[in-house]
Amino acid sequence: MDALKTPLFAALGARMQFLGARSAVIAENIANADTPGYAARDLKPADFSAHLPRPALRVSDARHIAQAASSSISARATLSPDAEASLNGNKVSLETQTMKLAETRMEYDLAASVYRKGLSMLRLAARGGR
Repeated sequence: MDALKTPLFAALGARMQFLGARSAVIAENIANADTPGYAARDLKPADFSAHLPRPALRVSDARHIAQAASSSISARATLSPDAEASLNGNKVSLETQTMKLAETRMEYDLAASVYRKGLSMLRLAARGGR
């Protein structure tokens, strides 16, 4: 069994991928802060419940539908204009985008530290507690 494919590590990896993609969208918003008519975008929060452990379903007949494999996290950017709009129609507030970026960075750091802690616990268990 691959320990890194456990539900905890799969969910943390998916969360970190989502947060990385969100950082890229926010950086794009900041880069277009002076583009006339540009509206800020953001990623919808992903549903990470698909990565939680579920009991395996038993199939008693070959004609039954098998349990679907868990899907990867996919997120699409949607329009999320900031409250302020400039005279040229741009709907990007640098302050709001900077706050979103800082929030995303903190969430990423938290997920990465939990991932690292999980790896160190696996190493400790593999060494027999030494």
